[in-house]
Amino acid sequence: MGKFRRFVDSNGLKELFLHGRAFTWSNERENPTLTKIDRVFVSVDWELDHPDGLLQALSTAISDHLVEAWTCDPNISDPFLRLDVLLRKTAHDLTAWGLRKIGNVKLQIAMANWIILQLDRAMDHRTLSAEERWLRNTLKLTSLGLASLERTIARQRSRIRWLGEGDANTKLFHLVANGRKLRNFIPALQLEDSVITDQNGKEEAFYNAYKELLGTYQAREHTIDLDFLGITPLDLQELDAIYTEEEVYSNP
Repeated sequence: MGKFRRFVDSNGLKELFLHGRAFTWSNERENPTLTKIDRVFVSVDWELDHPDGLLQALSTAISDHLVEAWTCDPNISDPFLRLDVLLRKTAHDLTAWGLRKIGNVKLQIAMANWIILQLDRAMDHRTLSAEERWLRNTLKLTSLGLASLERTIARQRSRIRWLGEGDANTKLFHLVANGRKLRNFIPALQLEDSVITDQNGKEEAFYNAYKELLGTYQAREHTIDLDFLGITPLDLQELDAIYTEEEVYSNP
């Protein structure tokens, strides 16, 4: 905490005022404990560049944990099989949940968050009633489910787009591949006071840099007498062999 305070002081930071809320965290109990654990610090230069900046609190959200869906048979010991079962069950539960929902998902999320925000603001000044707490918790769960549904819909739309336009020898595929190539391309290297742009020069610069890092081979002045230590040598040639299908299924 002392280091943090010295950092704030040395950089001349100031805390932005939070509009609309006095607290940002609650333990969700009948007589809740309210604290302000989220703060925003800015520099003087930032404040001058953003004179109209306004910090407002959003509605508190529930933790994104799908506890009920993320369960499987405890007798399954294979970690890869467990992961497969968990992912399939979660996808099935999300799909089943999504089939029961209708309407504009974004609008429902916005409405739920707005009501939660109003209840959060009321909780800053008084204790919520049992009905208000029930409504707040219900809206949080609904908001979580709607957010999951929204992500699922976005993924499905992305997959449908790829299937519709194709990903094998099509214009879209080549555009994506070229985009990745451009991101991985190194146009120039700066070596001391010179800038290298040709391919051969860049290859030579990388080779010399890694060669210097790895160093050169030198003869050892001392060796270890393994025979004197009595260590039985092991034949590790089988480690280079390719895995067979029988080995994969015989070692769960």
